Amino acid sequence: MKMFPCIRPRPLRWLLVVVVMMAAGPSIAGGHKRVVPPPTIDVDPVIEADVRAVIHDTAARWNSQDFATLLELWDPKEPYPTYLAEEQSQWFIGWERLRAYLDPSRPNPAVEAIREEMSNIHVKQIAPDLAIAVWDLHFEMKIIGANPIGENVRVSAVLRNTDEGWRYIHWAESPKTTMVYIEDLFERDVAPGWDEYFEGAKQRKKEVWRRKREAQQEAGR
Repeated sequence: MKMFPCIRPRPLRWLLVVVVMMAAGPSIAGGHKRVVPPPTIDVDPVIEADVRAVIHDTAARWNSQDFATLLELWDPKEPYPTYLAEEQSQWFIGWERLRAYLDPSRPNPAVEAIREEMSNIHVKQIAPDLAIAVWDLHFEMKIIGANPIGENVRVSAVLRNTDEGWRYIHWAESPKTTMVYIEDLFERDVAPGWDEYFEGAKQRKKEVWRRKREAQQEAGR
């Protein structure tokens, strides 16, 4: 590993922290990971329930491992469906690319299993026959010869109300930036019980500085 002169090697985790802090800079100060409760969207509860059902059905179809059935959840009358998969370099526009992705002629033998779970679903109706949904997708996958991996991805979609029910016409996956993702990894490594420890640590720190101030005041007399 190439090192800068006069700088002692540090553990990799600390190098990652430095890289993240330097790269993120003002974004951290701006509270880019500030999490607040979302507002309640005024939407017909029946429409909301129907759209949620389609989204959960999407996960069930992925989990069935019969990925081609996902095409049944798309509006066949939409001339140009659009789909952005996080691992792809460009948008899929049109049925040819979408079908090739969800129903390939030769399935990838390396993928042994996929599991998905949808949560935090929010629905907004934008027209009598159109709705936008945003949610969190937890994705897990097992590749031959490797341990299973997982990640959390944000998803947004546009659905149209058809004779068969609500159907997708647009889908976009939005993974987190590298900086935010690395921060998430560090946060996940915090052991259970941190909140209780933190409250005690704050009190102990106050006591340490109280003693220091008293010692300084005593020395100044």
